[in-house]
Amino acid sequence: MGKLSTLFVLVLLYCSLALQKVPYGQNLIVLLIDGLGSSQLNNSNFELLGFRYLRESGAHAEYVKPTYPTQSYPNWMSLFSGLYAENHGFTADYMWDVKTGTGFHKGEQPNDTAHVWWSDRPAPLWYTAGKARVDVHCYWIAGCHVPYVDMIVQVPPSRKYNASFSEQTESLPTHFPEIVERITKYQAYKQQLYLIRYGGVESTLRLFGSHSHEGRQAISRADLYLHDLQQKLEERGLFESTNLVVISDHGLYPTDSEEQFYIEECLADFSKITKIVNSHSMMMVFTSPDELDEVFFELKVCDQWAPMGDYDDGDNPLVSVYRTSELPEKFHWKRSRFMPGIVIMTRPGATVLTRELPSIPVSDEHARDIRQTGGWDNDIPEMRGIFIARGPAFKRNQQSPPINMVDIYQVLLNILGIEPPHRHNGSWSNVEDLLSSGWESRTPPESISSSSSLTQTFFCLLLLCFLYP
Repeated sequence: MGKLSTLFVLVLLYCSLALQKVPYGQNLIVLLIDGLGSSQLNNSNFELLGFRYLRESGAHAEYVKPTYPTQSYPNWMSLFSGLYAENHGFTADYMWDVKTGTGFHKGEQPNDTAHVWWSDRPAPLWYTAGKARVDVHCYWIAGCHVPYVDMIVQVPPSRKYNASFSEQTESLPTHFPEIVERITKYQAYKQQLYLIRYGGVESTLRLFGSHSHEGRQAISRADLYLHDLQQKLEERGLFESTNLVVISDHGLYPTDSEEQFYIEECLADFSKITKIVNSHSMMMVFTSPDELDEVFFELKVCDQWAPMGDYDDGDNPLVSVYRTSELPEKFHWKRSRFMPGIVIMTRPGATVLTRELPSIPVSDEHARDIRQTGGWDNDIPEMRGIFIARGPAFKRNQQSPPINMVDIYQVLLNILGIEPPHRHNGSWSNVEDLLSSGWESRTPPESISSSSSLTQTFFCLLLLCFLYP
């Protein structure tokens, strides 16, 4: 073979090596399914192929203990910050700021993106990842489009969280091709982070209940979407570089129409109430400071929820009334922002509502018809969420003991190779059993520039050998 022919072969070899671009690092897809409890998933009496395949191909926790209150916003923010509600500051789905006289309406109102709610909060996952030069893509994630310090994630209008449009996430499977295509195309240059929320399960179960045909269909739909996503990732061979983590924020519990109470029945003077915030499982009662003691006493001794008949001393009371300063420490909640002087909590199934008092959300006749909801004590089995994941970071067909919602944040950052920017409430010992052997001691991924440099060096050495035999 002549020198020119040999040189031609070497050039072809160089081009071949240069085109073999390895992923920049691990990619991550987080799929958050609202309202799907671990007991609901485990006790389903119909086949769920997507969830089963995910479990067999990866690792899962026995269950996830949610943050209190077991509502959406407190747990979403715990997931994305690793903090309890009293530390991340999103006290409940609905909040009231006494100083400014403004309310937070679970993302349903324009002022829910105001600075009073979002400024001076711990850095959320999407900000931390973005500052580390990870490509961040959000699909219906609350707060992801809100500016934080010096960065804003560009979220198309159709993918912005909108609590007043519960069906918006039903377009989820139509986005799978673009997700898979983008990871395939750009993973050689930047890590890809996808944060995706699916709300179809919770919105359906709240209206119809878990034992309804509609409820079963909603869970089956989520399973079908999950199966479809896994298939598309497998077809492109992306599970070699991409981790899929499926989480639910909390479970739901059926409401009991015979244990439904109205706070007005306990009060002699409605004018003593400034604002009622949240309802059903938990109610926050705002009063002026000089009226607090009297209102607290009226609620504490209210006849409508007093023990009756066959009540056992060992039973939890139907309704418990607390001064905020006396709330149980286990909730990690009483030192949060925007707390009232009085909090009402109900036993699972019992609900407390308002007809006439100023409230957030505004009281309406549909509130009493909700079949299932969250918000109860986070030790109740029905409130538990799920964690199932597969990919290079996770063991196969592995079940770990229960974990806490605040434990997950550190795992997500670890997959991306990022150190948490703030102290958090999670414990690494709770999650390490989920991870692949040697995962913690893995070497950092090399950048593409480093890979190209190695390829060029190899080519030069070959060329030198050719020119100077």
